[in-house]
Amino acid sequence: MISRTVGESIPPNTRHAVSVCLPTWEATVGYEEGDSEIISSLTTGYPRFFVHKSIKKLCEVLSAKYSMEDERCLCFPSYRVANRCREFIKVKTGLSTKVRILQLCTPKPKNQEEMLWRKECKITVVFVDQEVFPVMKKYWQHSGEIVSSRMAEYILHELQVKDNLRKLEQVNNGRKSAAEDESRVNEEYVETRFGRTLNFLAADKAKSLIRRRIATKVVEKLDSEGLSDLFSFEHYNGNNDAFIAGNGEPLNDGQFNSDVPAETIDSMGESSENSTFENITTDDLNYHVNPNTDVYLFPSGMASIFTAHRLFLNFDANRLSRSSSRQDKLIGYGPPFKKTVMFGFPYTDTLSILREFNHTHFLGQGDSTSMDALKKILHSGEQILAVFIEAPSNPLLKMGDLQELKKLSDLYSFYIVVDETVGGFVNIDVLPYADIVCSSLTKIFSGDSNVIAGSLVLNPRGKIYEFARRFMKTEDGYEDCLWCEDALCLERNSRDFVERATKVNTKTDVLLTKVLLPQEGKLFKKIYYPSLTSEETKRNYDNVKCAKDGGYGGLFSLTFFDIEKAKKFFNNLELCKGPSLGTNFTLACPYAIIAHYQELDEIAQYGVEKNLVRVSVGLENSDLLCNVFQHAIEKALED
Repeated sequence: MISRTVGESIPPNTRHAVSVCLPTWEATVGYEEGDSEIISSLTTGYPRFFVHKSIKKLCEVLSAKYSMEDERCLCFPSYRVANRCREFIKVKTGLSTKVRILQLCTPKPKNQEEMLWRKECKITVVFVDQEVFPVMKKYWQHSGEIVSSRMAEYILHELQVKDNLRKLEQVNNGRKSAAEDESRVNEEYVETRFGRTLNFLAADKAKSLIRRRIATKVVEKLDSEGLSDLFSFEHYNGNNDAFIAGNGEPLNDGQFNSDVPAETIDSMGESSENSTFENITTDDLNYHVNPNTDVYLFPSGMASIFTAHRLFLNFDANRLSRSSSRQDKLIGYGPPFKKTVMFGFPYTDTLSILREFNHTHFLGQGDSTSMDALKKILHSGEQILAVFIEAPSNPLLKMGDLQELKKLSDLYSFYIVVDETVGGFVNIDVLPYADIVCSSLTKIFSGDSNVIAGSLVLNPRGKIYEFARRFMKTEDGYEDCLWCEDALCLERNSRDFVERATKVNTKTDVLLTKVLLPQEGKLFKKIYYPSLTSEETKRNYDNVKCAKDGGYGGLFSLTFFDIEKAKKFFNNLELCKGPSLGTNFTLACPYAIIAHYQELDEIAQYGVEKNLVRVSVGLENSDLLCNVFQHAIEKALED
């Protein structure tokens, strides 16, 4: 179903959608310019930029209860996150800035039955003066350490339960016991919210399944050596075949068996520090990835990148004997901290993290010229902390030389963080060249555009592995903030992600070959795609492309000779149009406008032209897709 109404969720009628319909070029410009009519029409938006209506409502409720005069608040998923936000605010605005933190907690389940649908949920509210709120919102956007709309909805329901109980007590005036009242309210609550089908007890198992899927696809070596059976759940969770089939997937078409004893489910969901995997060393397997100790889940992809950056700042602070200063570990500004490097033109918030929380060298071309610039920096004697690189990059689909970067990192002792969101675990094999691999699970891994999450994978043969494992266990390290309902949704969505990714590869190739490539040099100035961007990109990509399932992905970008023709082309695309990528449906946006509207001249020097249209191919019929694009081309070429 195609969304055509400005502000409608994509997919339509989806309460937790992560994209929003901006069906025309003009609507996108209006959105960026803050057009009041367009802004008021938005039912949702990309979660880190658009505060979901459930989150807004929660903030309004909490503000009414707890705020002081001229204060605004935002909710964060834990006290540690809120404290990092407070430190960021103070560094950016001045140490005297007043920041209040309030920690709240929803009720624990009272019995076994309530454990199926009730969970103790801790949330931390940060209050600041009105004028400081944009700084706090910046932390929310850049760090990605956010409260999800499902979590906010759950807390709102819990608050509503309390309010309903209070009203019932007043109405009953002693005619019924409080226990009877609570039972009645809970019954109505569960029936309305979940239809009695959701099982919170299965959330830990869902996270285990997600980590396993990532661990078995993040590096191709496992499959090529026939070692995937090491990851069967019988191998490290015991014989729980009443709950999990031999392939490690939930039984009963995804409905977890609620009759399984809670203690069985709990034991299966534990992080197995003493599991069999701990006895398998990296000498046994070339690039063995332990899903319990090497794979971490986050409430967004940016949160994984932000955590990787915090890890390196912590590492550098320890080098400088600054372990007592939390602010030094959060924001490593000033000498003698090492700089990071952003290699290639990235998605906007990755560069924002490196700039807002440290100094960075931005080598935006992402090709051999950037490699020469990096070598010049290294040859000058300057020490680099880490290189961040997208593989391939968004939106120009460039691929840096990871093999050369790895050689330099070994020679000059810096670290490599690869964001392979666009690769999607299926197409490229980057772990051998990285110390850390980050990804947004919101994209092709989920596909359904209704949940936001991210992952971080440590390379067990990486130079920083032992430090990273220790860091993740510290107070400043890792905290599981992925809300249980989001995990359950993501687990269901991701069961067929490999099959979907390979189909998208094929459909994209057909669309490019049949319809778009014949127009390059005519309507299109340039088509950006890993096999087309440049010979250098194709060579670098092919060097790390997976032999089994690997392709060139579903993301490509188009630039035009004439911006008016670009607008006509985009406006006549009969597709879903809005932010995000990697969805099961084809999604397009005027990327430079929606991501860099205030800096169009600046980004043009890196090849990101203001007329650029980015397309993420979905699972639609290939003939249908070809017809849709052919129609848009014909309309654009009309006089």
